[in-house]
This record gives sequence, structure tokens and C-alpha cells, in this order.
Amino acid sequence: MTITFLHAADVHLGYQQYGSDARFDDFSRVFLHIVEQAVARDVDFVLLAGDLFEKRKVDPLAMRVAIGGLERLRDAGIPVLAVEGNHERSYYREQYTWVDFLDAMGYFQLLDPRFEDGRAVLEPAGDSRGAYVDLPGGVRVYGLRYYGASTGKVFGMFADGAAEVDHSDVAFTILMAHAGVEGQLPHYSGTLTYNALAPLREHVDYLALGHIHKPYELDGWIYNPGSPETCGMDEVAWSKRGYYFVEIDPGRNPGHRAELVAPPRRPFHRLRLEVDGFSEPNALYDGVRALIRRKDDGIQRDPQPVVELTLVGVLPFNRFDLDLAYVEGLLDEAWSPLITRVKNRATPSEFDVDVDTEMARPELERRIVQELLERDARFRPAAEAWTKVVLDLKRMMLEGSPPGAVIDALRQAQAEISVVDEEA
Repeated sequence: MTITFLHAADVHLGYQQYGSDARFDDFSRVFLHIVEQAVARDVDFVLLAGDLFEKRKVDPLAMRVAIGGLERLRDAGIPVLAVEGNHERSYYREQYTWVDFLDAMGYFQLLDPRFEDGRAVLEPAGDSRGAYVDLPGGVRVYGLRYYGASTGKVFGMFADGAAEVDHSDVAFTILMAHAGVEGQLPHYSGTLTYNALAPLREHVDYLALGHIHKPYELDGWIYNPGSPETCGMDEVAWSKRGYYFVEIDPGRNPGHRAELVAPPRRPFHRLRLEVDGFSEPNALYDGVRALIRRKDDGIQRDPQPVVELTLVGVLPFNRFDLDLAYVEGLLDEAWSPLITRVKNRATPSEFDVDVDTEMARPELERRIVQELLERDARFRPAAEAWTKVVLDLKRMMLEGSPPGAVIDALRQAQAEISVVDEEA
């Protein structure tokens, strides 16, 4: 007998990414796509491993989408089992959440054990939240919500509790949890080392995870599908993510087969441009045009993409002369994206100076000023002369010269340098 299920996580319904209504709709669309795939494949059940919603305070339109999708599954006779993720957990001291509401209304069964006196109480779920559900075919599904810094302790108590529970009538055991495996992504809370998970291997055939948006599989029993929609530009690197379609046949070895499926999603394109070689703004704009020509064939236009261009390196001219709106306009004209983002991560030339700090102060100051002037194409040909002007003007200001005298000195110096440039 083959039993099938879908395993999804981190749907983030209600996320209005970049303030865009279209992106709000995208997150709704991908959830409903997963629902329709569950119905089309006639699966026996669906697992939602946390973060169905983007926020604990759920947008009414997002709730409408959730209920619509869950009703579709209920009408098809497909039970849904879920755990609470970190995005939807209750505020401190609050006892009831929107996922509790969906559980109470019968849209899904929320799973989580009780903990008493330092031990996990693994009781079947009934009218209220419990630790597990037994499904036809000898399949048992346990659930653990997000526990943050306590994740390691909770998993340890669960492993101890599972060792004491009678599994004689259970052919296949699933543990669904909103937690991650350490080392998959840096700086994530609610993660565990593989060694901490290893004691579960004796009792768990399929560990269904959520929380980390990067998809990964470990040793044929740990599965994390990743986010079905793109929650951040860094997720572009993981194109194969979405949900698992799993077939269980306890009579085979191995007893299950999991296929990671990537649903249709809005295309994201992440571009980088090194700015070091562009001496003035127009040269940089030409560089952007050249980048557009190089990348043009790889840009998906239907549906409209999200495009991000990051400028990196050292900017050889004054950063205030760079018109980022104009750069954004070049991308808009080329590809008509839904969202266009230009991020200037280039180091301003005035903040990147290479000098010998052992120099005497006057010489150090002169070198710094001259190097900064040499990086601006307007001053580069006469950088040495302009350096003297800058230092003279500084001296005048420190000596208390009237502003008019300082301006006159600047005008005279500008005229003299212009004459020298013309003669050259």
C-alpha cells in the first residue's frame, strides 16, 4: 500500500514584499498552487511545517486565502497537519493565535506536545492540540512548534519521550518541526546540530522541517523544502525549492521516496556591477547599458520580474554625482520589471585612502587631500595645484579670515588653474 503526502513550509501568506500588492498576490498564488497540486495528486495528507503566515497579526485578505485553500483540501477529504512557526507564534503572555483559530475551526490539526516536569508528554491529538496523529496505513505524525533558544532542550525531551512510547502498530513515523539544522545558513536561531538530531533516527523515518528558506536533505531522512516564494533576494541562489511530494511504502527499502518540486514563482534577477573602472557618471551609465546587453537573453519578462542591481567596488568620482534614479530608469526601460532596486554598495572614494600613517601630519594631510582629488575626473589633471588651494583655504579659515576673502581666494585660484590647463 502506497501512501502519499505533500510537505510544505514557510509560505508566508500576507507578505506584501516591497510594499507591492502584486507580491502579496504572489504569495497567495503559490499557496493555492500547492493546494491544487495536493488535490490533483490525490495525496493522503498535507504537512505545513510552520510560518503559513508572514505575521502573527494576520491580514484579513491573507486569512481569506488561507481559509479558501484549506477548505479546498477539506472538501477533497485531505487532512492537513500543521505546527506553529516563529512568524505566527503568540506575543508574550498571549495564549491564542490565528493558527489556533484555524485549528479550532477544523481547518487543520495543530500538533505540539505538552511538557511537564522536564519531560515531553506525547499524547494523541483530539479536540485540542496534542503531540501526534495516527493516520491510515500505520503512519504516525508528531509535531513540534518553533521553540527558539530552547530548541535543543525540547528535541532532547522529545527523543526521550519517543523512546518510551509504544510504536508496535506504527509502520512509518514522521516528525514535523519548525526548526533548522545548524550549518545550513549562518545566524539562524532555532537550529540543531546533526548530532543532536541523531538520537531521533531510531524513532523517526521522515523529519519534516521548516524555518530555513534554503532547501536541503540529509542522510535520506531529514527534509527541508525551502520557501515556495522568494522572501528575499538572497534566496535567488536556490531555484529548486518549494514543496516535497512524498510516497511512503513501508514494505520497500527505503520506505519512502521524496521529490522536491519547485512551483511557478515570479522571477528574481540579481545583478552586480564593478564601478572601479568608470571615471565619471556617464561612463558608469554606459557600463550599466553594457551589462543590460550582456544579461538581456537571461532576463525573464513574463511575468514581470524583480530586478536588483548592486554597485560594488570603489567609486572613482564624487558619489553625489551618481544619479541612482537614472540607473533605475535604464533597467526599467530595458526590462519593465515589477520591482526595480538599485543598491549602491560601492565605497565612496573619499572613504578609501591608501597612505602611510607614519608620515608627519602636514605631509599626511597633503597626501590624503591630493589622493581624494585625483579620484575625481574634474580635478585629476591639476590635483597637485588644487591640493595647495584646499590647504590654503583651510589655513585661512583657521586664521579667522572673513568668508568674502576665502571666496575671493578660491575664485582667483580657480582662474589661475584654468589658465594653466588651457596653456597645457
